[in-house]
Amino acid sequence: MGVLAPIGRLLFSAIFITSGLNHFFQLEALTGVAQASGVPEPRMAVLGSGVALVVGGLSVLLGVFARLGAAAIAIFLLSAAFMVHRFWLVTDPVQAQDQLTHFMKNLSMAGGALLIVYFGSGPFSLRRKKAEGLGSGRLGVPLRS
Repeated sequence: MGVLAPIGRLLFSAIFITSGLNHFFQLEALTGVAQASGVPEPRMAVLGSGVALVVGGLSVLLGVFARLGAAAIAIFLLSAAFMVHRFWLVTDPVQAQDQLTHFMKNLSMAGGALLIVYFGSGPFSLRRKKAEGLGSGRLGVPLRS
């Protein structure tokens, strides 16, 4: 069952790595969205969140400083939920529902990130391999250390 940890880390981190890279490839468009949402210093916020998402996603994926990376992801998700996806301010019912969906998805993913902050990266991570010594043959680790 330990193999589920790296699969889960891959599935969880993929959206943050790709989204973080998109912050750089679509910098102007996302800066416009951030500005329209009232985010202070929108360009710097987009660049900073892009770095946080890529580095946080890679740290979770590889299991190196996964708790710190997951904390960065959770902070981004909660900030975006309350600063960008403010469904309660939208008058059009279709757009309000769309923003509510994004808001709830952010809360849900933040919950997943906080679980990683609490439990850590789990088995088959680079950090665990380094701590255990490569080739130790150990397949599982306690959930909480």
